[in-house]
Amino acid sequence: VSVVKAEELSDVATPNVISKLQSKVPGLSFTSSGVPGGNDTQISIRGLTSVFGGTGPLWVIDGVQTTNPAGLNPNDIESIQVLKDAASAGIYGTEAARGVIIVTTKQARSKTGRFSFNSLVTYNTIREDFKVLGSQEWLDVRYIAQGNTPVTAGNFVYEPGTELPAFLDDNNNLRLSNTDWVDVIMRNSVSTTTDLGYSFANDTWKVYVGAGYASDNGIMEYTNYERGNLRLNASVNLFKNRLTIGENLTVSKFSEVKANATEDALLQNPLIPVYGEDGTWGGPVGAGLQDKWNPLAILYINRNNAEKSLRSFGNVYADVNIVKGLTFSSKINFDINQFKFDEQTESFNQNGSILGNRILLDDQDFSRFVRRRNDAQTYIWTNLLVFKRDFGLHTLDAFIGHEIFDKNQDNEFHRIQVPLGTEVDFENIENYDIIADNAILDAYGIGADSRRMSQFAKVSYDFADKYYIASSVRRDGSSRFGKNNRYAIFPTVSLGWTLSNENFLSGIKDIDDLKLRFSWGGNGNADILEYAQYSIFNNALENSNYDLDGDGEGPISEGVSANQVGNPDLKWEQSYQTNIGLDLSLFDYRVKLVVDLYEKNTSDLLLQIIQPSVLGEAGKTLFFNAGDMTNRGVDLALGYDSDPVQDFRYGINFTFSAYRNEVTQLNNADNFILEGVSYTGVGYPIGSYYGYIADGIFRTPEEVAVHAEQTGKGLGNIRYRDLNGDGVINQDDRTIIGNPHPDFIYGINLSLGYKRWSFNIFFDGRQGNDMYNAQRELLDFPYFGFNHGRNTLDAWAPDNANSLIPALSTSDVNDQRRPSTYFVEDGSFFRLKNVNLTYSLSPQALNKIGFESASVFIQAENLLNITSFTGFDYEVPGLSRTGIGIAGLGTYPHTKAFSFGLNLNF
Repeated sequence: VSVVKAEELSDVATPNVISKLQSKVPGLSFTSSGVPGGNDTQISIRGLTSVFGGTGPLWVIDGVQTTNPAGLNPNDIESIQVLKDAASAGIYGTEAARGVIIVTTKQARSKTGRFSFNSLVTYNTIREDFKVLGSQEWLDVRYIAQGNTPVTAGNFVYEPGTELPAFLDDNNNLRLSNTDWVDVIMRNSVSTTTDLGYSFANDTWKVYVGAGYASDNGIMEYTNYERGNLRLNASVNLFKNRLTIGENLTVSKFSEVKANATEDALLQNPLIPVYGEDGTWGGPVGAGLQDKWNPLAILYINRNNAEKSLRSFGNVYADVNIVKGLTFSSKINFDINQFKFDEQTESFNQNGSILGNRILLDDQDFSRFVRRRNDAQTYIWTNLLVFKRDFGLHTLDAFIGHEIFDKNQDNEFHRIQVPLGTEVDFENIENYDIIADNAILDAYGIGADSRRMSQFAKVSYDFADKYYIASSVRRDGSSRFGKNNRYAIFPTVSLGWTLSNENFLSGIKDIDDLKLRFSWGGNGNADILEYAQYSIFNNALENSNYDLDGDGEGPISEGVSANQVGNPDLKWEQSYQTNIGLDLSLFDYRVKLVVDLYEKNTSDLLLQIIQPSVLGEAGKTLFFNAGDMTNRGVDLALGYDSDPVQDFRYGINFTFSAYRNEVTQLNNADNFILEGVSYTGVGYPIGSYYGYIADGIFRTPEEVAVHAEQTGKGLGNIRYRDLNGDGVINQDDRTIIGNPHPDFIYGINLSLGYKRWSFNIFFDGRQGNDMYNAQRELLDFPYFGFNHGRNTLDAWAPDNANSLIPALSTSDVNDQRRPSTYFVEDGSFFRLKNVNLTYSLSPQALNKIGFESASVFIQAENLLNITSFTGFDYEVPGLSRTGIGIAGLGTYPHTKAFSFGLNLNF
């Protein structure tokens, strides 16, 4: 169990609680983009442990179980516990296979009313340098590429002519707009966070009230994020503390406009101006120049299209002290989330053509309205009977419990297309008169329910603070599985030996604490679709070719076909983990070391596959238990905090984690799953990269002549390795070409203090992981009229024969965008993540103004990034078997951030 306290979360300026944990706890991996608010940040504990669905841990917020902590205000948090081993997380059973993060929010303690106020203002600028070609550079590259390509039907020759009249000046030369589209859509932004809290307690009541507001206008034009929070934690003691009744409630509301035009900006041709001479949006272009649509226009038309959510989560509870050492607790947890997305897309002219929702349409003026709704409600009723007593040197804790889980979701979708200028009521869009207004309406709704019932128990025994043993068992039943495999039992056991309390170590004064730990146990995963055990059918015209009259001329009747093939024999995915740990504290607890070694074996992996056509179910999905997987690793945390010497103090904390992942069994005919470049197969890590080995560039005619048969081989083209030696380059020459899992992850935190000043600097890094730079598939090869990467300026040519970049051409006869090691790069990085300087007011100054504490701070994030990765961002969102470490062009960029903050308690 790793614990992070509230003061340790304050050194990262983000409204997202997941991001605040980065490198604070060993064994945690993170991916994210720079989306305002950080809500797409993902986290995994001790590597990937599942091949389907989410990889994130179970969050328990004041007892409320969820996989989504969005809406939680970090300033309401008292502490966070990260449960990584099966024994500590085992009592949570289902969903705990991926680890558990327990969040405890602030409760009132002071017997006089206390206020807290926190304010933060952050200035954000883009972190990476997104540079592609300017107009003249693009023309130079295209000229060379065209010259290297035989002119055949369908190719365009760039010479004075009429192919591009909109971009020719009076002298029949191309106008060099030289538009830097990345600069056009990017901006510097300001984000703010403000929180106010009040707490009060007496012998009967405890009340904590918190309110918060966060906003971020985004570094991409027309994007923004807003979140408001209210929290009320209250409890009352009755009947001389025999009965405690309380509640914990959070209400959050957020709005987010997160349209993303990064890919459009990188690929849009620099010859195209932002605006035409008539004031309309620049683009599309004439023949030969592919158009990605005007990136700024894309953002503009989505400026009001916000995802909105109103979420309430918390609990009400009652604790009864029956007799000494015996209590009964009943708690009802709830999580109610109302999500909506109202999208309005007005068509408009883009140099004479109509742009509607990024689709080129025929001479129409219309508006498109889309309404999406998702209402999700989760209720959990937990009852516990707890016994705890001390008998001299003996301590016995035990509890038994029962839990009922109920979740239901309702989704609806409406899309309507109406003449431009028509008013549409989003809330009543389903009642729209489509005939009167010549509109097109598309609508559907989906509902899903799931239930779970659990029984659990735990007994722990401690003797003299030396020897500890505990065991738990949990039985879960889920409606997502058929009746034959609905229930699963998850046992755990843990042992502890505190050697520092033994007599044979009592003479070693420098050892404050020395403990050995062992645990073993199981957890479950039921993260599949609610109705995976059932076959699901739909009816539609495309499912039938039979007319009602039988003469080939009558109306076609709707047919029925399966969308999903059911599997009533599905079983729980189960993970059993063994953990051996050491806790050591030395020199009055100034040195602390925590080491854990673990092995996690996951069996009956849940996987969704597409059925082959030979089974008569082409394109239909099926869930089945796919196989087994193993993670082995080590987590380490080492820290030193000095004693103050003449008001000077310092400290250093280091975290380190490493794991090795291997798929040990797959229950399909091929023993592997290949999806694009992602390969999951027996004997290899999940999500490995699969493709050809690029053996450099053909540099001489002799190299071309002696090489194996390879379609399109020639001077300046990529040479692929003939792995099987049959003299032909084909699919049989593919192999594993990369491993996206790092050798290790680390974090270093240095702290210095002098009197009322404190300075913290935090580094983190990742080492040894491969990344698949899919950005180069488009940027390195001028096969299209898009813009190109700056690599193309150093492409192979007879006078540049040592280049590693293929020769320029507008035709891909060598199939050079095939998955290969050409795109695999080292994703290691070392980063200066955060710098913080804080000044706290003196007690004398505080007394004069009646404050308990007050501090101001300045902070900077992402100041330094060292990496050999050539893509635009070494942090890419994606923690799944098909997305880990794959860098595309569409990631919302990360930022450098500079903050000023104020914390007051009074």
